Amino acid sequence: MEISDIEGITKSYWDESEPSHMDEALRYYVCEKQERLGDKSLLEAELEEARAQENITNQPCHTLVLLVGFSLEPLLQSVVALQPKTIVLLLNQDGYAGEEWTDFAGHVTEAIQHLSKEHLLSQCPQFPGKDNHAGYPTGDTPSAVFQTLVEVLHDVTDVVIDVTGGKKSMVSGAYLYAAFAGVRISYVDFSKYDPKKRRPYGYSCKIDGLTNPYQDFALRDWERVRSLYNRYQFREAQKVLESIKPAMQTIMPNSVGALECMTAFLEYYEKWDSGDYRGSLRVAESMPNFGQPGAVTVLGDQWFEISGNDFVQKPQRFYGNLTALKAYVCDELARIERIIKYNEDFRSAFLRAGGVNEIVMLARLVALITDETDRNALLNALQAKTPLASYVFKALLKEPGVITINSGKRDISFTGAPTLAVSHTKPMDHWWEVTSLFNSDTGWKDFLDRRNDLIHTYLSVPREWAEDALRFVEANFENFLGHPMAQLGRCTEALCWSNLCKLCNLSRFLPPSLR
Repeated sequence: MEISDIEGITKSYWDESEPSHMDEALRYYVCEKQERLGDKSLLEAELEEARAQENITNQPCHTLVLLVGFSLEPLLQSVVALQPKTIVLLLNQDGYAGEEWTDFAGHVTEAIQHLSKEHLLSQCPQFPGKDNHAGYPTGDTPSAVFQTLVEVLHDVTDVVIDVTGGKKSMVSGAYLYAAFAGVRISYVDFSKYDPKKRRPYGYSCKIDGLTNPYQDFALRDWERVRSLYNRYQFREAQKVLESIKPAMQTIMPNSVGALECMTAFLEYYEKWDSGDYRGSLRVAESMPNFGQPGAVTVLGDQWFEISGNDFVQKPQRFYGNLTALKAYVCDELARIERIIKYNEDFRSAFLRAGGVNEIVMLARLVALITDETDRNALLNALQAKTPLASYVFKALLKEPGVITINSGKRDISFTGAPTLAVSHTKPMDHWWEVTSLFNSDTGWKDFLDRRNDLIHTYLSVPREWAEDALRFVEANFENFLGHPMAQLGRCTEALCWSNLCKLCNLSRFLPPSLR
């Protein structure tokens, strides 16, 4: 069998085929054996040559969706290549050159039945359809095709959508559905055309899967990375990014550096958001310059480091280091706000607020001591143990006089405490009265009691409790500072997503809608 023979018989087929005799033409195309083609039909010869050239790579499927246009030969090639058990025909509801869609569907099903009779299919496929007709009518808009596919394929798996025969608008809708459902897309292309007839030679067909942009470019996953990043779920974002990398690096090899940069940022922010300031500072050493959160730049080289079950490093005299304290408290309060906003973990937010409140109260106590020796003695003791917050509240609310500190029964006592007499000139303001739930004279005690209840019982926490706990600590800190926190100008947020994409040079690879 020579190529010239296939081309000659193909031209004869074109010349003799009439649209008004479509069924006869397709029967000839599928069934008529040609001596010049080795006793094969034109369709058989075309597919044999295509396979010899390794131009048919699609794997078989259970259900094949065909967008039906006027040219049916490529659809028959696709059916033989994919060997479906079920064929879903999508036809233009407005019909075909004066012929109803139901009648045109009959031409397709009759031709496919010829494939079965000629043993080109392992079994005769089923043709589901509407109102006892094979196939489904649809408008030729993308939304109409999409909706039809959603309804028809809602319980179907192992699907391939062949978009060869459809109008561009129908192909768009099929592509949208394929991206939505994650199904395969197929297309019959041709490498050789007759210059006079302007028709493709069937033997030059290439039947292959088309790129699903959501899969190959990981568009859906990029949307998820962006969403997770914006919600400060950096660890989860990093996991999704790792699944994206292989596809991105295959399709766009130049994206490797940008992806690695994004990975470094996600690792950095994950450590920062978990409170590992020292770890995040180490990651930053290999990253481009950017506006880091203040807690990392201020505390990173002095923060906790754990080995096994112990600390190998930890901050020294933290409660007396106002710069470090400001950096930490601002960072932690912003984190509590995010826990409420993004995680809706109100119990955790309340408990964290209680912890920060105790830090501010100890800073208040240390700030009262003017003698450096006494101050260092207290700070050294606080490295190991701290007193109950209720002791500190009661002591600071006393009338002017002396606050006694030691390890016995005095105003403030805790294990290892130095014996000190601290001058106290003014009772602490009732700053908690700006809250909604803890605004009585003893609101501070109500807050501590509520926190203890949460630690030791199974109480659930509504949003308003968590939000008021945050207000409680913010009021404490601002009263301690003597001015609003906003005046500190601390960076307590991650870079916005668009700036991160620019910094990582990912803007070159992501469309505007994803950056």
